[in-house]
This record gives sequence, C-alpha cells and structure tokens, in this order.
Amino acid sequence: MSTTTNYFINLYRSLIIKRDELKNQTEENKKNYYQMYKELYKEYYGLMVECIFLKKRIAYCQRCKNHHIKIYKEELEGYMDAVKEDYMHELEELRTHKKIMKQHLSDEDMKQAKKIFKRIIKRINPQHSLWERAVESYRYNNLNDLIDIEMLVDYDKQSIRKNLDNTYLSAQIERLKKEIESIENRNPKITKEYLEKKIMIYRLYKYNLDKHYSCYEKVTHAC
Repeated sequence: MSTTTNYFINLYRSLIIKRDELKNQTEENKKNYYQMYKELYKEYYGLMVECIFLKKRIAYCQRCKNHHIKIYKEELEGYMDAVKEDYMHELEELRTHKKIMKQHLSDEDMKQAKKIFKRIIKRINPQHSLWERAVESYRYNNLNDLIDIEMLVDYDKQSIRKNLDNTYLSAQIERLKKEIESIENRNPKITKEYLEKKIMIYRLYKYNLDKHYSCYEKVTHAC
C-alpha cells in the first residue's frame, strides 16, 4: 500500500470519528440548551404549535370558501381534533427516535448497500459496538453510513481492503468534509437573545394569523 493511500485511509477514518463526535456533541448541546432555557423553549414551541394549528384552521375555512360550502363549527372542531391527534402521534415518534426517514436508493445502490452490509456482519458479531448501527443503516438504506462503518470495521479488524484506490478515498473524504461543514453551520450557539428573537417573530406571526382567522369566525355557523 502506497504512502499516499495510507494517508488517505487515516484521514478518512479520522473524519468519520470527527463527524460522529460532532453529531453526538450537537445532541448533547441541544439537551443542555433546553435545560438552560426551558421556559423560553416552552413558549417558543408552544407558539410554533399554535401557529401550525391556526394555519390548518385557516386552510380548512379557505377550502370551504373556495367550494362555496358553509363553515360549521362542529365539523371544523372535528377536523382539528383529527389534525391534533395526527400531530401528537408524529411528535411522539420523534421523541422516541422511531421516525427515521428511509432513503431512496437506485437499484445499483441497493445492491451495493446489501453487499457492504453482508461483508460487515460476516466480520463482526451482535455484541460488537458497530452491529446495531450497521443494522439500522441497512434498514433505512443509508449507503454512506454503511460505507463508513465498513471502514471502521476494517480498522478494528486491522484488515484494510486491497481494492481501495485513491480516487475512491478522496471522494469519501470530500463527502465527509461537507457533512462536517454542514453540521457546524446548521448548529449555531443558542443564546437567550436568540430564543427571545424567535419568540417575538412567532408572536407577530400568530397575531397576523389570528386576524386572518377572525374573518372566518364571523361566518362560522353553529350546528
């Protein structure tokens, strides 16, 4: 193995570790920020949810208006109850980390993911620290994560694949650099001022939605 290839392999592995540490640190920071500004977060998310439901009410009323249908209070409230139930169900799934988007892969990528997954589970057992991550990545068609896991397994087993070329390694390195940059850019430090500004924006947004909805309330019929 050439010195350049060895350098790329070590850089690739170090970037995987850095990316994973950043993801974990981001999650930890979110928890810490929430504990620090719990009351502000409650108001922020409370306003956000109110705006979501107000928009649903307005959309329902607008559809009725477009089709020249009278708006009946009981029917509107029945519709909103269903909307809230669906929303709370989705929220619960997010809280328990059950809702992971399954990625769409081409037939060729699906074959590649399957091959990589088979190679991984042949080399590690269910007690290995990477086992569950490999299974979850395969279940949700996360090809890039499977590629990274295989590299970590290579290192763990001290048996780097001979067919790794510098072009392939360079592509994986660039992908990871972009992922790291994206994580760093989308996770600004949360401050009290930041949250207060967000709250003010949502208060204004809710005020305007309330004004809009009040026009429909005037023409809502009791059943």
